[in-house]
Amino acid sequence: MGERFIQHARDLGVPTICIHKGLSGGSRYSSPADVGPAAAAHPDVRFVIYHSGHEADLVEGPYTRATANSGINRLITSMRRAGVGPNENVYAELGSTWRNVMRSPDEAAHVLGKLLRYVGEDNVVWGTDCLFYGSPQPQIQALRAFHISGELQERYGYPKLTREIKAKIIGLN
Repeated sequence: MGERFIQHARDLGVPTICIHKGLSGGSRYSSPADVGPAAAAHPDVRFVIYHSGHEADLVEGPYTRATANSGINRLITSMRRAGVGPNENVYAELGSTWRNVMRSPDEAAHVLGKLLRYVGEDNVVWGTDCLFYGSPQPQIQALRAFHISGELQERYGYPKLTREIKAKIIGLN
């Protein structure tokens, strides 16, 4: 069924597929484990991953072998195993993810740092779920003011969160 759906998107001339992955309440159907293989098999199709695989009941930390199959790391693992690199055809949408982590600086730094490093600065896209939460302005202001510490940049290879990268995330990507 998935292959037919992807082909239909191509046939319609709209090869962008948005997929809800994360915030699953434990459902295995919301795991992003299938994203990497699908993206590798269809490099001409863009896959936008809502919530980036984030789970609200999990505290996001660095990407490690021990945490490779939890939260956002599931998306990264899937991409890496399939040979899909940064700035290719997988896009990480922030949706409720940023709202959930923006009050915890370390967790927020790991979320943005991992996504920018492994998904790519051109492929992290803004989303707010403001339908549920009201105006996204406080979230936008928090992102504009946010920085990833030099220590985390050095330790985990996260990029500096520049004004240009923030502008890409908020609307230029």
